[in-house]
Amino acid sequence: MNNIQIRTIINYLLLDFGIWKLVGKRRAGFLASGDMRVSHFTFSRRIWRQIHLWIGLGLGILLVPMGLTGVTLVFGGELDRLFAPSRYAVTGSAVEQPAGVYLANAAAAAQGSRAIALRWPRETGAPVTIVLRGGAAPDQARVAYLDPPTGRVLDVADQRGGFVGIAHSLHANLLSADVGRQIVGWIGVGLLTMVLTGLWLWWRRSVSLHKLLRWRRGPQLSFNLHHMAGFWIAGPLAVMAVTGIIQSFPQQARAVIGFFAEVSPQPARQASAGGGMRQPALDPQRAVDLALQSGEGLQPVSLTPPAGQARVWRVQMAKPDGQSQTALIDDATSALTVAPVASGDAFTIWLRRIHEGKDHGPLWRAIVVVCGFSPTLFFLTGLLIWLRRRHGLKTSALRSPTMRADPQTLRQL
Repeated sequence: MNNIQIRTIINYLLLDFGIWKLVGKRRAGFLASGDMRVSHFTFSRRIWRQIHLWIGLGLGILLVPMGLTGVTLVFGGELDRLFAPSRYAVTGSAVEQPAGVYLANAAAAAQGSRAIALRWPRETGAPVTIVLRGGAAPDQARVAYLDPPTGRVLDVADQRGGFVGIAHSLHANLLSADVGRQIVGWIGVGLLTMVLTGLWLWWRRSVSLHKLLRWRRGPQLSFNLHHMAGFWIAGPLAVMAVTGIIQSFPQQARAVIGFFAEVSPQPARQASAGGGMRQPALDPQRAVDLALQSGEGLQPVSLTPPAGQARVWRVQMAKPDGQSQTALIDDATSALTVAPVASGDAFTIWLRRIHEGKDHGPLWRAIVVVCGFSPTLFFLTGLLIWLRRRHGLKTSALRSPTMRADPQTLRQL
């Protein structure tokens, strides 16, 4: 491709967005190509089609498993019960033991590990769960499942092990904690690009809206499925792409959100080898009781023991209206501080829940499931459309006397 061709493509892309009009450069909208002339609108559609095509074919091999694992995570709780029923063999739903008993039993069952977070059950029949670190694999997190009434340990498992754990790791970071998360973020950028270019290709200036919404856009089922399903799922799929990008680049997302909403400073990460403090001065249940005194009708959700230089207990609670409240209790003085929820943090949590398909009713959950299956549908139908088009080009070329005389061009098709 020479410089003239490159400049021609750039000019027509700029014409497509109306940039030349903004700077007062009104140029002719025609491009000569042999004996055929096409408008800049048609020419730009060809470029966007190529972008849409090759991003789809290139990222499809990754988007398909990411979409299917996303569907798996929507039903993560149900699937975990199915594949690991021993973790949910509870004798009741009432939390009858103090927090210290759960923490001590979990640490004893996972020798050499220390608890870094305790979570009370949020639904009937669920166990108490405790996240542990340390031991033989200091960078590997494990989860202990305990019976709420008795505090008995039901199971200790790798947090990223099992069917649901592997699906979560594949979906979040492609099984690579180092660079996988950033790769997933850029895959989300590619997905968003495909959604936008797909909408542009779906729309036609000369066709009315009711004709665009007709099922039959072409003779093949794959073509009609690709166009119609792509249009109707484009909005939710773009939301899933944007929320996925935000989760893959949390620091950059917080910086952007911080321009229009308040965000709280991120707490220091706990040391991987040690977990919490070796000998906290405050009893865990005493920290929970102090936190519950900060409001009426509060229910404990999670407890984070002191770690590193931050010698405070962190207790997250649920208000009667469903909102969350976090209390910080100093381990040495038992001083209580209610941490305000910044608007930017609340917005980030809301985006994460939208992406997870939880807490927004069965309708949104069903839409998220459809979004998870859609990359498989679009990859297969797009591949069929591309293969059929290549076959058509080769067939037309073989029938052309000019093309038959140029075997090099035939090999490029």
